[in-house]
Amino acid sequence: MEKVKRTIERVAKPGYEYELYIHTAIKVLAETSSESVESLLKAQDTGIGIRVFRNGKIGFAYTTDLSEESLIECYKRAVEICELSPEDDTNKPFCARVEGELNNPYDSTVLYVTPQDLAQRCIQLEGFAKTLDNRIKGVRKLSLKGVYSEVYHFNTCGIDYHYASSSFISTIGVLAQEGEDSSISYDFRASRYLADLPLEDMVKDAVFKAVSQLNPSDFESKVMPTVFFRDAFASLLEAFSSVFLGDSLIKDKTMLKGKEGQIIASEVFTLIDDGTIEKGLASSPVDAEGILTRRNLVVKNGVFKGFLHSYRTALKSGQEPTGNSVRDSFKTLPTSGITNLFVEPSNTSFEDLTTFFPETLLVLDLMGLHTVDPISGDFSLGASGIILKEGKEVKRVRGITISGNFLEVLKNIRAVGNDLVFYGNVGSPSVLVERLTVGA
Repeated sequence: MEKVKRTIERVAKPGYEYELYIHTAIKVLAETSSESVESLLKAQDTGIGIRVFRNGKIGFAYTTDLSEESLIECYKRAVEICELSPEDDTNKPFCARVEGELNNPYDSTVLYVTPQDLAQRCIQLEGFAKTLDNRIKGVRKLSLKGVYSEVYHFNTCGIDYHYASSSFISTIGVLAQEGEDSSISYDFRASRYLADLPLEDMVKDAVFKAVSQLNPSDFESKVMPTVFFRDAFASLLEAFSSVFLGDSLIKDKTMLKGKEGQIIASEVFTLIDDGTIEKGLASSPVDAEGILTRRNLVVKNGVFKGFLHSYRTALKSGQEPTGNSVRDSFKTLPTSGITNLFVEPSNTSFEDLTTFFPETLLVLDLMGLHTVDPISGDFSLGASGIILKEGKEVKRVRGITISGNFLEVLKNIRAVGNDLVFYGNVGSPSVLVERLTVGA
């Protein structure tokens, strides 16, 4: 970083503030299928994003070549873009004294583990899946990926820090077969530490969902109580997570605009975004602009408390930044985003959720989440699951449709379970919704 800083400082134009964001990612990946290795990869990606600011104007450019010549050219491009951009008084860097190596525990395993090591573990997990139920005929794909990241962040307003982080992510798709019918179900888990990655729990859940969808029965459309299995509700929450972001607010792309302090959900529903959770996948000491991360109450007992802001969206909306500036890599600009977003669990058991009403649909899988409308909140999704009476299975259903509005779902939540699980950086327990339209 010191060499990069000296290079840019030498050519920096008077009157311009600037920011240097260097990101390095080392990735190791293994994919297996039918207990055979499909793919092995170990790769490194390094680059720098340069932002320049002047009189409410901003320019941005990036490069993967950190040679002196390329750095100078990248800075000049950013300046040229800045001079041509429109003025906006929120286009300015965050000014604060944040310096040195920041404490952000990570798993060094990712630096020396090999793709072959990960592949061996994947094949073991495939074998484990088959031992759980004789109807499991194979694994379509099982992947295990580790990522080590380093961030160096400097700006001319007092930011000069660096930190490292790590993540491990695994996904699985299992095939179940009974008679002439077959079904496939997927699951995934992620963790900062490989030792904490609940791989066997992931396999168990995927097997449970796959065999629970075999030989489905006909179903008549109706409005009925519905329990979303924890990963199904986490998926729905993630699909609509943009409605809570400052960028959606300033772009007028959220139905929550103007609803701060109002009741938008059931009183049993509390939603939290927390970038400080110990070992949280998206936890970090600061956000992508150097602002301290924190625990943010998004919804408290049904009341919408406020949006998640980056520095710019906070300035734009007259609010305080919440430590929710994110950037995918050096190639992207900071924007508002979630850190570790989760539904606060209660002390209600999963069994109690499924016996609260005489008849309940247990949703195990959702399809078509990319089609939801985060502006209106409307959705119509494919689903699979189990019809329960007094908590006992009476039929399996597949290819049904659940439809409604996200805010109506939140308002109709009757109970929240105690089985919180994080799927990446989004977590949820199982959730009971009193009324949902279910179509055949």
